[in-house]
Amino acid sequence: MKKAPSGSNGHIDWIECRGRSLFELRRADLERHDLKGVWLTPGLIDCHTHLIFAGTRAREYAERLRGASYAEIAARGGGILTTMRATRQASLEELVNGAAARLTALLAEGVTTIEIKSGYGLTLADEAKMLRAARQLGERFPITVKTTLLAAHTLPPEFASRADEYIDTIAREWLPALRAEGLVDAVDIFCERIPSMCIRRAAL
Repeated sequence: MKKAPSGSNGHIDWIECRGRSLFELRRADLERHDLKGVWLTPGLIDCHTHLIFAGTRAREYAERLRGASYAEIAARGGGILTTMRATRQASLEELVNGAAARLTALLAEGVTTIEIKSGYGLTLADEAKMLRAARQLGERFPITVKTTLLAAHTLPPEFASRADEYIDTIAREWLPALRAEGLVDAVDIFCERIPSMCIRRAAL
């Protein structure tokens, strides 16, 4: 590997497996590093993650393996709502620490930029808590973090059978408040196919 001189801000300028190229002959001033056969790749981008959450749905996964459908589990208050309850109960510090372990694994695989969605809080305070956790991860780790507000993930219990009102609340109240705090880079909406949970309007 040939590393560009200081005029190029220390970026890798050229990678070559063997032999001398015309590039090398033209740029004899390059700093060289023998990486002894390791794999070099551009930084990876993980553009869709739910990195921040609390709790586990392991028991529900076991039910799925035994034949239960996701709709059946959701009708009993499981699925996303299971994670919602645990995430609401978790502190900001607990969310950051739990996600840090997952982020460390991604860093080891070469991820340098990551999108992190909210969507398990489903209240303004809890969505903000998730997004603050994402921002803290971006400050603590050598990675670029982009945040996405996914409050329209499913209908929370407080808005049961009031999907339109929930979307209006997100659009008119939550999104402006979260943007003002600098917590939101993008917005995502997911329309669950389970009729009782479906958010019918999908335009913010």
